Parts: sequence; structure tokens; C-alpha cells
Amino acid sequence: MFDQIAALSHDAGQMFQLAAKQLVEAGQFHQLFDLRLMQRRHELGVPLDRTATLDDLDQPLRQRLESAYLDACREVGQLLLEAGRAGDAWTYLQPACEKQLLQSWLAQVVPTEESADELIELALHQGVDPERGFAWLLAQRGTCNSITELESICGSLPMKDQIACTTVLVRHLHKELLDNVRGHLERLEQDVPESASLSELLAAHPDLMDEGAYHIDTSHLATTVRFARLLTEPALLRLSIELANYGSHLTKDLQYPDSIPFEDTYPTHLLLFRATLNQDVDQALEYFARRADEVEFDQHGTSAIETYLILLERVGRADVALNEYARLVPDNYALSPYAPTLAQLAKISSCWDRYLEICEQRADLVGFAAGQLSK
Repeated sequence: MFDQIAALSHDAGQMFQLAAKQLVEAGQFHQLFDLRLMQRRHELGVPLDRTATLDDLDQPLRQRLESAYLDACREVGQLLLEAGRAGDAWTYLQPACEKQLLQSWLAQVVPTEESADELIELALHQGVDPERGFAWLLAQRGTCNSITELESICGSLPMKDQIACTTVLVRHLHKELLDNVRGHLERLEQDVPESASLSELLAAHPDLMDEGAYHIDTSHLATTVRFARLLTEPALLRLSIELANYGSHLTKDLQYPDSIPFEDTYPTHLLLFRATLNQDVDQALEYFARRADEVEFDQHGTSAIETYLILLERVGRADVALNEYARLVPDNYALSPYAPTLAQLAKISSCWDRYLEICEQRADLVGFAAGQLSK
């Protein structure tokens, strides 16, 4: 092979083609990447030893080399995927912004005991497909470890991925709990209709919860209900309501208090979930408005205010939320990413004049300029 390469030194195109073919057949994909960059440098007349950095090149030449770099990343990343080397493939596909290629590949994969850790790392921790990665995590490591992991990384995930992982968790825990309750009733030789929901089974058999009984780890239940605050899809909210309703039947010592304004964990979550489904909206708004007013944000943070604003937006009262934001949120105070911004509320409600007025009152020149362009 080396002799053949040497014989083609007069024909660089043929030489590079032969060398690339040999590297692909040998599975030497990292070397193929270097070869492709060398090939492009040769074509552009740039020194092959890379002594000339990109910063030393004129703009048009630099752009061509950058384009060649991305092309090589795509080629080598695809070859590594075809060889089943997903971790190595992502090293090349990531700078080429080819996440979708790896997502499509992951969708065809069934994790094994040997491959699970690498696949979970890619899908969940590297953010390629967090929903799939979290589902694999649950299957491989169980509920306890998965919830702990999700709590540790949730804040670093984009909102859509937090919601996707929460969707997986709520469905998983609801199924686990429903199966456990059904199993309990079957052991008691009770009739268990196939279509009966968790809430219907509890209503028909209130003795299931006698003497402090429970059918799932109560800390897992509380954490899952807390995560479910992110959800707005009706089917998922109904599952979340069933989980919170179950929690409300636990003995008080097993109903662990949550952070403000959800100290009374399950009843307050039920208020939020039902209101998001347009049930008992006024009751929920009255409660969360009162908590937003009475909780000292400098001592306890802005969670109570944020929950109230989120609920107002969800129930179609973004115009009210705009005014409440102005009233409750101090000037120059940033809410968390979970809360709607003034601009988002103005866009939803089309109350741009009110938005501009608030910006002017807050001396927010940037926001005011954005509003002028958006209205």
C-alpha cells in the first residue's frame, strides 16, 4: 500500500482517494479525518504541517478550511456511527451541528448491559436525546437513582428537555403505582376492573391506605409531583392529578412539605394541576395570589410570585399577569427561567402599550426598545 501511495505522488487526487479507501477499510477513522484536512490544505495551497493557523489566513481561505473541517466531521462521524462507535462519532458530529444524525441512530438502538452507560451519557448528559436517555436510565438503574440523577442535571437542561424527562418520569411512576395498587387488590382477591383509574380504585377501596399503608416510595412520589409542575399537556396533568390525589391520602407524616408556596404538598399541587386544566381556576388563583402577596421574597425567594404568574398565563390571563408582574416583581430583579417574562406576557396578551409603560416606569431602555419593535 505504501508503494502504491508513493507511485501516485504525481497525482494527488488519486493518492488521497486510495489512502482514504485504505483508512476506511482499516477502520482508522481518526486518521481519515486528518487525511481529509490535509487533502483540503493541499488543494488550497496551505502548508500541510499546519504551521499556518486559521488566524494567519485571509478570510476567504479561512472560510474554505472551516467548511472542509465541518465536511470532514460529518463524513467521519457518519462512518463511526455505522461502525457502532457512537461516543467517538459525537466528537465529530457535535461541531458539525449534526445532532439529528445521532438522534436517528439512537432511535434504532437497544441498550445492552455493556453499552448502556455510554448511550445514557450521550443521550442524557450530552443532551443528544434527553427524553430517550432518561427512559434508558430508568430502565437500567431504577427509579431512585434516576430521580437523583434528574434532580442533579435538571437545571442545566433546556426547558423542553426538562419537560420531556418529566413526562417520562410521571408516566413511569404512575404505572408503577397503579400496578402496585392493582397487585394489592388482587392479593386481597378483590375485583379490579381493567379500565379503573388509580383514583377510582382508591375511592372504591379507601381501606387500601389504612394504618399508614403506601404502595410506592413516598419520597419518589413527592419528587415526581414536584417535577410535574412543568407540565401543561392535559393527559399528563390527569396522571399528575392521580399521583397528587394518592399522596393526599397518605398519613400526614408521609406527606413531606415542599418549598413555598407548596408547603401543603399535595393539596396545593392539586390546585395548580386542576386549574391548568381549567378546573377550580378562581380558587387556585385566590390561593396563589394570596401567597404571592404574603411571602417575603427577600427571605424566601420569588417562587410564590412565579407560580402565581405562571398560573395566570396558563389560564389565559396574561394581561392580568402583566400588571401583577409590575406590581409584585421589584425593578431590576430577574425571575427564574420558569417564569414568564414581561415581553412574553405582552406578546401573549397583545398589551404592548401597557408593556411600554411598565418599561418606562422601570427605566428599562432595552426592554422599551424591544417593545417598540415588537408591537
